[in-house]
Amino acid sequence: MLETKSPPPRAQPSLKRPHRLALATLAPRTFAFCHTFGLTVWIALAEGSGWSLMLPGLILLLWPAVAYGHASLAQDSKRAEFRNLYFDSLLFGVWCGVLDYYLWATLFIALACFMNNMVVGGPRRMAISAALFTAGALGWGALTGFHFRPYVSIGLDIYQVAGAVVYFLAIAHVMYGQNRKIGRSIIEIKYKNRVFHALLDLGVVANRASNINTLLDDSLKHLHADFPEYGFAVFLQERQRPEVTRYAAVAGLRLGPEDERRLGSLLGAVHEHHEGAIRLSETSDVEQLYATSMAGRLSLYDGWLVVRAPKLDGALERMLTLFVDQLAAATENKLLHLALQKTAERDGLTGLYNRGFFESALQQSIQGKAQPPGLDFAVLMMDVDGLKEVNDRHGHVVGDQLIFTVAERLMMQCREDDILARYGGDEFVILFPSADLSAPTRMAELIRTHLEGQRCALTSAHGERVEVTLRLSLGCASSSETPAQEVLTLADNRMYDDKTQRRKSRVPG
Repeated sequence: MLETKSPPPRAQPSLKRPHRLALATLAPRTFAFCHTFGLTVWIALAEGSGWSLMLPGLILLLWPAVAYGHASLAQDSKRAEFRNLYFDSLLFGVWCGVLDYYLWATLFIALACFMNNMVVGGPRRMAISAALFTAGALGWGALTGFHFRPYVSIGLDIYQVAGAVVYFLAIAHVMYGQNRKIGRSIIEIKYKNRVFHALLDLGVVANRASNINTLLDDSLKHLHADFPEYGFAVFLQERQRPEVTRYAAVAGLRLGPEDERRLGSLLGAVHEHHEGAIRLSETSDVEQLYATSMAGRLSLYDGWLVVRAPKLDGALERMLTLFVDQLAAATENKLLHLALQKTAERDGLTGLYNRGFFESALQQSIQGKAQPPGLDFAVLMMDVDGLKEVNDRHGHVVGDQLIFTVAERLMMQCREDDILARYGGDEFVILFPSADLSAPTRMAELIRTHLEGQRCALTSAHGERVEVTLRLSLGCASSSETPAQEVLTLADNRMYDDKTQRRKSRVPG
């Protein structure tokens, strides 16, 4: 036995907010029909027609409410309102026939219908409106006979002309309001486009930045370039010590070092995390500083984005929230990237650069020597003498402490541009970019003076105190004396020559 499925119940139409066109025409339409009803009453009293003319006029008053309800219930309220405007033309054409084509009423009502449709749909809709109006007027005349009432009284003429003027002014006011809304929408769209492009710029800056300072500086410069009417500043503060500003950047704000410190301290004193922007202080009669927190967006720091603006409106607050999210995400990603990069580039025991990073930097120096202007570079190789004996006698814990101690003291002797790396178990190397043999020679003299022969107090795995004397074998080489590819090999050979000579000098003859 076949089962038949009943069709799903139709969704009941629900009243909703109609299209802005229906909202805009409600008041003018209501006025027009009420005014026409007043005209009808006036003529009925003047002509003695009584309720035979006024009763249809009362029915006429229902149309504005019916038209609004039609637009509210329709799936496409805009199209429904377009149909309502057409029906206005037809209905008013019929009513002009009812009023026996009273001259001023017919003229002004026809112009109002044509203008309404011309405004929303151009000449084509106006032509259709004229056809409907004419059809309604002539159709009523054909049904009841053509009777013409060109004139009633001066008072009625004044009433009709005054009503037409008010209606046309009302329509002009409606169009002015619609144009203002469109203008505000265009401004808002342009503003959103600026925000969107600024967010894209921040993404590009975040990818290019090599460190947090560069990221924040370039980000704020791009923000100020996209929004020159605002000034920006950002502060990242240590979570455990809010009064300490770890990173800061400023663009478009005239802040000296003292002003930055004072502003950073002010933000550090704000311990509560506000959801929106807070006003910090007035910078002038027309400008103020507002700060938006990065609370919860950063793992290591508490951050603030500060903006200088005349006032804080909804658009600016939404923009600040987007920029805070983007800056915080970019900063957090950069911190993670730098941490991973440091892990990949650094030696786990000493914190110095590892062999992979050194070899990459050495290769860049070799390429720089091969290309104009052919910059020289130099290398200093070092080996910790006696590490095997320390490990054998006291254990690897003491040996690791010795390596760490040597690394610490070497870092104290190096300049910022020197690349100090742990090359192997007991080997260290320093790369001197853009330098000749004098740089590693000078460094070797410093090491001989300040490190060689020093006593190091170390602790064994059992807590015993161990003293070890530092001894380092050194070897220098530069691309000014040998081909660039052979600099490291030459420095290594010289280091082992130094080690051999030092051993011979310690062996009694």
